[in-house]
Amino acid sequence: MHKAPDAPETPAYIIDGHVDILYEMTNAHPDVPFDRITDGPVTLDKMRDADVRAIVAALYCPDEHNGPGTAARCLEHLMEYAGRYLTGLVHIRTGSELETCIEQQTPGMIWLVENADSFLDIDRRSLADAGIRVVGLTHMGKNRIADGNNVPFPGGLSSEGKKLVAELSREGFVFDAAHLAEPGFLDLARIHDGPIFSSHTGVRPLCDIPRNLGMEQVRIIMERGGVVGLAADPTMLSITGRASIEDVYRHIDRIAQSFETDAIAIGSDFCGFPSINSGLEDISRLAALRDLLLSHGYPEESVQGILGTNWYRFYRSIL
Repeated sequence: MHKAPDAPETPAYIIDGHVDILYEMTNAHPDVPFDRITDGPVTLDKMRDADVRAIVAALYCPDEHNGPGTAARCLEHLMEYAGRYLTGLVHIRTGSELETCIEQQTPGMIWLVENADSFLDIDRRSLADAGIRVVGLTHMGKNRIADGNNVPFPGGLSSEGKKLVAELSREGFVFDAAHLAEPGFLDLARIHDGPIFSSHTGVRPLCDIPRNLGMEQVRIIMERGGVVGLAADPTMLSITGRASIEDVYRHIDRIAQSFETDAIAIGSDFCGFPSINSGLEDISRLAALRDLLLSHGYPEESVQGILGTNWYRFYRSIL
């Protein structure tokens, strides 16, 4: 397992490893700068309430835009929109910029591409300029690279996908397996020998749906030096589609009972789901998860790792 830099010695803080803030903004607050938004699951004030020092902002490319030309235009538009309207957040492109956000308590954001179909066409130098180093190969459906985990009877990576993964691996990209169907995940693990992570997920022993990770996938991620981010989305936490903050704890604890805690984190997926998680209604409530973990006997160091420093070490090492 690769070793990442130690986190800076600062008071408790939170990093959320997956937030669909851009999706929320374009749908509920079009052309409104982020620092002027006062309602919704994620606002600047709510981040400050919980001492969220950084979020990983998803550049989500819907499957309807997959294909030559359209996929690249979609991602280019998202990058331009994020650069213009995600105001009030420092755009973190390097490890040292992440460290500065943590130490100076200045909220920041890392960009993650969700659905890499556009990578087959786009000039990838523009991605490097934007500091993009993390990418999910699919969303829920099928694209030219692989099958997402909502595709019935999914297959592995396509021939184009295998070639792209090899190229991206050489270029230093790290892969988010959150939406990749399991056969594609296994292909990815064979071709790419670097870190793999899952930005937002649940685990199948507690909610047995294809969207969630099996424990063997969790093991592979841990062995590769990756991180598993647990979501607040009730559909990933409970087969009933209803969930509370206690269910987030249950998924954390299920992994912790089998593996070490220094690869467990939070990837809330706030703004990416319409239902309500009771007790974890928005990003300001992530601070309550700290108290819940402590009340169940988790050591302070482990709790801080789950809420912040595990993502810090991971991103500090790859940016």
